[in-house]
Amino acid sequence: MKPIASVELGNPDGPVVVFAHGWGRTHEDFLPVAELIAGQARCILFDLPGFGDTPRPDNAWDTLDYADYMRDVLIEKIGDRHCIWVGHSFGARVGLRLAAQTNSPISQLVVAAGAGVKLPRPLWQQLRGQWRSAQFKRKKAQVTGDEDAIIALEKIYGSADYIHSREIGMRDIFLQTVKEDQTNEVGRIIAPTHLIYGGKDTATPPAEGRVLHAHIPNSVYIECPAFDHLSILTRGRHQIANVIKDILTEART
Repeated sequence: MKPIASVELGNPDGPVVVFAHGWGRTHEDFLPVAELIAGQARCILFDLPGFGDTPRPDNAWDTLDYADYMRDVLIEKIGDRHCIWVGHSFGARVGLRLAAQTNSPISQLVVAAGAGVKLPRPLWQQLRGQWRSAQFKRKKAQVTGDEDAIIALEKIYGSADYIHSREIGMRDIFLQTVKEDQTNEVGRIIAPTHLIYGGKDTATPPAEGRVLHAHIPNSVYIECPAFDHLSILTRGRHQIANVIKDILTEART
């Protein structure tokens, strides 16, 4: 793979804070947060493989592959130093994997609207999902070979990320990662973990954060009632920045 694209700002000699964006996004999502802490840390904002200016992987990676790749990237960037990993949604999935590794390079983990666990669904939701899936497959079979018709069906039956994954050429990786459930793995995370969720988030609802909190031994759960999946990064940037600043302050004492 070609080198990963990244942007750095802040104090080059300060503690390292790594930012990893969500699915279909870029490093720019975290610029407002990074700018708030730049005076205290070396901030490295990545475009994860397949997004922004970083080319997609050659194969259909899952988050384990992403975590292994990012571990190698960090070794190149910061050597044997540890970092604070700040991940949003998909970037949090990758961070959770990396933090659960033996001798992880992550000393502190900040999860903003993090995905990675499966929530139990009521029976009616399961049945509705099965019905919609069957409808989609039946109608898709009827228009085999008609790409425009298939895309139109996807827009009716698919999620926004599912639809977007085709547009950016990442459908195979999306299908690999979206089915994962890290519930049984996150208990291995040693790094202190802060879980920040928006009360209005329907993409990664607060219930996911509470599941992670229950399974990650040294974790703190923070819920911000006014924010949704993306506004947690914009209007909620001060909340995330304050958590990072507290971590940096504690590290100096």
